[in-house]
Amino acid sequence: MTGIDRGRVQTAIDSAERGTTGRVAVHVMHHETPDALESAREHLHRAELHKHPHRNAIIFLVAPKSRRFAVYGDDAIHKVVGEQFWKDVVAEMTPHFKRDDMTGALEHGIARTGEQLRLHFPKAGA
Repeated sequence: MTGIDRGRVQTAIDSAERGTTGRVAVHVMHHETPDALESAREHLHRAELHKHPHRNAIIFLVAPKSRRFAVYGDDAIHKVVGEQFWKDVVAEMTPHFKRDDMTGALEHGIARTGEQLRLHFPKAGA
């Protein structure tokens, strides 16, 4: 992940996934994309995250060359949080990206989505 502190992002992912059946992934595109959201959806499928049994995987896609990013949630998580939640997370992450703080943006977005995963998809016994 160019310009991204992999350790901090992995720590954020581990924290977000703790206590939930949800999965969180980050993908950095090394080429341009005209539509980051569509690229995120495609990558979720290529990574076979849509096969996660609970259909509650979330992918964060960053395309630095295009200066774009997207957050995409699979069917079950999208159904419970709704479209406005994703728009809010993107809006909250945008100032970080504008400051070239990709790590901070990802940490914030991952933490916000982790809250929703734990709320709606708690792991049994957690």
